[in-house]
Amino acid sequence: MLKELLEKLAKGEITVEEVLKAIDEADKEKVPRARLNDKIAEVKDLKEQLKERDTQLDDLKTKAVGNEELTKQINDLKEQNKKATEEYQAKLDKQAFDFSLERKLAGEKAKNPKAVKALLNLENIKLDGENLIGLDDQLKAIKESDGYLFEDQPSGGTGANPAGGGMKQKNPWKKETFNLTEQAKILRENPTLAAQLKVAAN
Repeated sequence: MLKELLEKLAKGEITVEEVLKAIDEADKEKVPRARLNDKIAEVKDLKEQLKERDTQLDDLKTKAVGNEELTKQINDLKEQNKKATEEYQAKLDKQAFDFSLERKLAGEKAKNPKAVKALLNLENIKLDGENLIGLDDQLKAIKESDGYLFEDQPSGGTGANPAGGGMKQKNPWKKETFNLTEQAKILRENPTLAAQLKVAAN
């Protein structure tokens, strides 16, 4: 949905106010308004850049008849316009992907979306409309191995807390549970988990 809205905004088919209203109605609690405003401002800036290039191209066309130098300038501008359009589209696609992923992680009750995202193989996740293909299986695996990263999930994993059985994994890097002895133990027994806990504590 977000990608389509941004594309319509760039084409002038809808207004910024209509985009904001649509987002509020669809998923207002999961997309911070300030961040959305920032993204819309970026899209508007890109749109203005493309418009300026088109204006330059039109101006040169009227003067280029019989002038090889101006014709070359027009061709150069065409290439620049093509590149700018491709970069613009890539930016739109990335914004749509990031917002969709952010909403999904919020819906899955990730305690620290940044830490969960660090464990994902983003290259294997594709945005198809409003669906993130390849994400569900990865999230399922992370919940099984690192359940402490999500609300209402078992701690998962056995390498760092074999004696604790089903006990929830405490994070010795967090301020409230800081423990150098436990840190050393986890670093020695499970370096991967130690790195994840460090990220989660920040």
